[in-house]
Amino acid sequence: MAPPSPEVALAISSQKALYGIYADTKQWNKWANDIALPDARYMYLATNGKPLALGSKQTVFDTSKSSAAFFAGFFSQLQTLHNLGPGTFDQVAPDEVHSIFSMEDQLYHKYLGTWMALRGGGFYYDTWKLVDGKWYISELRFERAYQKMTLLFKLLFLFCFLTGIYPY
Repeated sequence: MAPPSPEVALAISSQKALYGIYADTKQWNKWANDIALPDARYMYLATNGKPLALGSKQTVFDTSKSSAAFFAGFFSQLQTLHNLGPGTFDQVAPDEVHSIFSMEDQLYHKYLGTWMALRGGGFYYDTWKLVDGKWYISELRFERAYQKMTLLFKLLFLFCFLTGIYPY
């Protein structure tokens, strides 16, 4: 394994920036189609190393569209900001790069603001594939390093888990 060229690192960094921008601006069609392969696998892990559970739903997805559909609903009543750090890169094949990006996120309910908020951070471990001259996510694993939620956010998760009803 070796570092990729600066051009490859910049192209992947730009794609990763769009990942956060599209999520925060609720551009889910672009999020699903412009930065990831259709069969991209996504896995979001909690601080305990297990898939994040939002109610009884686990955040593990087999396609970019299923991931986008879930987060479109979950983020629909939230204002979000994803801050990404610079990445580290290993080119494992001419058309494949592994990367690690740090991330810190903030989520606030549209109407309840800081009464219903979540803040956290962790690391993205991604695999990127080169297809027709453009880099796309083929596999994404996010591992939370920390997470802090207000009581109302915790109660929402508890409500979802107990009832199976998802208000998002």
